[in-house]
Amino acid sequence: MQKERRTQSMSEHYENSGVDRLYSAVWGENIHYGVYETGEETIEEATWAAKRLMAEAARLRAGERVLEVACGYGATARYLAEEYGVTVVASNISETQLARCREMAESRALEGRVSFEYADYHELPFADESFDVWWCQESMVHSPDKERVLREAYRVLKPGGRAVISDHIFWHERLTREERAAVEARYGMTNLSSPADYERHIEASGLRLVEHRDWQRHAAHHRAKVLARLEQHMDEFAREMDRETLANNHRSWAHWADLAAEGKLSLDFYLAEKPAD
Repeated sequence: MQKERRTQSMSEHYENSGVDRLYSAVWGENIHYGVYETGEETIEEATWAAKRLMAEAARLRAGERVLEVACGYGATARYLAEEYGVTVVASNISETQLARCREMAESRALEGRVSFEYADYHELPFADESFDVWWCQESMVHSPDKERVLREAYRVLKPGGRAVISDHIFWHERLTREERAAVEARYGMTNLSSPADYERHIEASGLRLVEHRDWQRHAAHHRAKVLARLEQHMDEFAREMDRETLANNHRSWAHWADLAAEGKLSLDFYLAEKPAD
């Protein structure tokens, strides 16, 4: 029941037209963090760099079947299909985002290589051992039961399959009581997980952790850039959406930028594998 309420809550959040407008205008087609080599990259350049690094770590091979969960606007799915020759099933709980995903895929002539389906990553409607790669980018933070999400990843992966995970992670050990309350209120849950917790979640699911990269400095840089872009267009957004939605998101994004700068919000990458025997 808790999971069902959480799914509904997150779906309603992303179905909000104001929230959808903010994310698409500020983050672009990627609702994901970036990796910055020089610090001078644009948000868009850095987010594509992150996807490339993740795909290379996962050793994607042409012809493989990839499941992306919580796919946002579908940019990752399109990128992986075009650049690596894989077939991607991309899933989401936002019908608004799925509709945009399908439109953009059609405009890129990706029919047959990318499909978009409604699915909750806690309970996937896919057969056992049906994918070579399971991909989740900055979305597990929303889950009230991360081990259940990872057990589903284990179930749908073929033996030897890889789980590719990045997430913006709140260090509950470093947060003040007030900061933790604000984060929990925003996400509607109390199971914040630090990087060490993620490693335990992965191992508990049956997956084997292969690699962990600490990208905290990139999270701080990205959050600062996102906040600056939002504030640059505040007047424009105020004419297009209700002020409460705008104010709530501005307050949260400013808080996340502060937490990232203080090392309390991280970006971490994990590569895990389903044992082949």
